[in-house]
Amino acid sequence: MFVVHGAVPSAAWTAHPLFLAGRVGLVTDGPQRLFLGSAGLGALPATPRRAVLIPTAANPLPSAPHVHAAAGLLTAEGLAVGQLDLERAAPHDVQRELEQAQVVFVAGGYALFLLQHVRRSGFDHLAAPAVRDGALAYIGISAGAALAGPDLQPLHDPQDPGLITSTTGLGLVPFVVLAHRNQGRAARHDRHASPPGRPWPTVSINDDQAITVIGARWQVQPSA
Repeated sequence: MFVVHGAVPSAAWTAHPLFLAGRVGLVTDGPQRLFLGSAGLGALPATPRRAVLIPTAANPLPSAPHVHAAAGLLTAEGLAVGQLDLERAAPHDVQRELEQAQVVFVAGGYALFLLQHVRRSGFDHLAAPAVRDGALAYIGISAGAALAGPDLQPLHDPQDPGLITSTTGLGLVPFVVLAHRNQGRAARHDRHASPPGRPWPTVSINDDQAITVIGARWQVQPSA
């Protein structure tokens, strides 16, 4: 089960006849390719030659087996995998790594900590245009999926050590991805969708689902 809450603003977005839980899917009109998941990676499309893995959101965690699992999966698919920790990277480091890759994989963890270092390192200014232009594919899991949206405010966590002045995301898609619905978070996700006047919708997905974006279309798919 997945749940779509809210309507997407029509300005600068193109509607397509994809009816998801009674809603019409809206995405940007461009050549971008994104995979936005909760946990499972089964619906990953065909992979290119080189990926850069962003583990930063998991840095404050005591352990991060999901980061190692992601690196192993990409390697098993035949990709060369480089790691880029935005907590320690300078803008020239980010530019160098992104220029060598065809896909960027942003792992999960603390969303606002991730956002802090996305901004500090210049990742937002370098990666987002490349994704929109189709030069770089984007894979985001959990916090990495939410980062692709317009705002990370629903992912606020009192334990998140991120220091930010704004929760604005990359804006690659017009909705906020809320992951792990099946992990006891359904009521919480639904509360985040309730405030009136919120300018962006939310899409709540289970761990065995993902949202794929190809060009001007998005859809929720099984992804165990």
